[in-house]
Amino acid sequence: MGAFKPFRQELILIVDLDERGWFKAHVENRNGKTVFEFSNEDEETGWPSDDGLWLIEDGFMRHGRDADGLLDYLQSVGIAAPNAVLRVEG
Repeated sequence: MGAFKPFRQELILIVDLDERGWFKAHVENRNGKTVFEFSNEDEETGWPSDDGLWLIEDGFMRHGRDADGLLDYLQSVGIAAPNAVLRVEG
């Protein structure tokens, strides 16, 4: 029998900024390519949004470092494979 292991997509949630009301993070694959980015910045003003982080407000994540909630979201929109894993750095 062969020792074939199915490919498992490994993703990393990197928190870039979590300070004084600002939150920015991105998700990289194991090659270091950014596959998803999110923040609480208002696109027009650049200041933190009054509504907070949209992934939390929309019920996908419990908090900014909620790897399980973010992975579920990324799988639902086709960014992450069904067998993907996500770990947090930063």
